[in-house]
Amino acid sequence: MTDEKREAKKVMRDLKIITAISVGKNRNKDLAKVLDTDKSYAAKKIKDLEKRGLVNKEGSGKEVRYSVNEFNVLKFLQSRVIITWQEKEKENTK
Repeated sequence: MTDEKREAKKVMRDLKIITAISVGKNRNKDLAKVLDTDKSYAAKKIKDLEKRGLVNKEGSGKEVRYSVNEFNVLKFLQSRVIITWQEKEKENTK
């Protein structure tokens, strides 16, 4: 797998977790189901997002819930996604 594809896959996984948390799947076991993996792998990926400031951890033990840091997620998206618009040339019919 090329570096570009690997990076794209990582970004998509991160976005999948962020989206799941933002729609209420905010516990580790819920996120493990979304990722179709075990809880330890999900916890590792969430911890990575937390270290990068994209996710906030609230509570402890079985009461841990995660929330999205919207400001940092927007900065993350701006650094990763480039959206361009092109205007269609208008055809002059005479």
